Amino acid sequence: MDGRSDAPDVIRGLCQDLMVELDAARAIERSTAGAPQIKAAAVGLRGMMAMDRAGRLDPYSLHDVLAHSLGTERTAVSTDAVTAHLGALGGRGGAVLVVGTGAVAVAVDEYARWYLADGLGFLVGDQGSGGWIGREGLTAANKARDGREDGASHVLLRAAERHFGRQRHGVSLDSRPDALSLLAGFAREVLAAAKAGDPASVAIRATAAAGLADTLRAVLGHPGVEARVATTGKLMANVPELRALVMSHVTEARPDVEILPAVGEPLDGALVLARRLLETPQGVPSNRPFLSVRMGTPAPGQVPLESGTASIVPA
Repeated sequence: MDGRSDAPDVIRGLCQDLMVELDAARAIERSTAGAPQIKAAAVGLRGMMAMDRAGRLDPYSLHDVLAHSLGTERTAVSTDAVTAHLGALGGRGGAVLVVGTGAVAVAVDEYARWYLADGLGFLVGDQGSGGWIGREGLTAANKARDGREDGASHVLLRAAERHFGRQRHGVSLDSRPDALSLLAGFAREVLAAAKAGDPASVAIRATAAAGLADTLRAVLGHPGVEARVATTGKLMANVPELRALVMSHVTEARPDVEILPAVGEPLDGALVLARRLLETPQGVPSNRPFLSVRMGTPAPGQVPLESGTASIVPA
């Protein structure tokens, strides 16, 4: 194992499946002028920035896969935060809060400069995310098990015993590769307990909402970012009480903000990006490791030329 990402192989497989479907459609449309063709392609990849910085993934290899597999010279490879933003706001300017297992806020200004806040992973960030809420809930359960009182919850202790088993929770998670997934799953129990009025769970939900609102306000406050917000991700979609708390914090500080429902998913955002490559390529600036754009397939040994430059600045 060399630690390299398997993303190129995964995307190659998806492209091959797509081409099989397109070949079938072309066979049907052979006698007409309506046979489908791929003019541009875009991918939003989770963890792209971290893998690029760690040397585990070269985005240019993904450009090669898209170009060779799909027969197109206009390709974009981005972090999934960018495609989540484009999908949630339909390509409009503003800020988007993405909350699931992790949490990140992303915004774009009038000059196509992107800004990110949080998204730092469960060890040092992702405040208010599913993983964070699950961890705080498990802490409250363990306090009740130990007989501690500050922030303890016997309701969450019973829930944790159902979710994790009756062992001393936390110790056994250290060596489990699915620890974060388990914690994010436990967030559902914490939020259900908060809805039922468990004091410790209510406090966790309140702290999560305040942290998420702070993350969203951070990117919203950059000059040139339109006062427009949306949320996306399973936690925001499935827990309206949490979303309402977040938005109340945001509008208290920024009464001018327009709150919109998400119009699409990250997959829709990838489609927005691909359409921009086709229709307005000059409006899709490239900046590795957040967004890499290639217009034209270079000859072997040549350095790919990218369409302009931009900056994505951490909030």
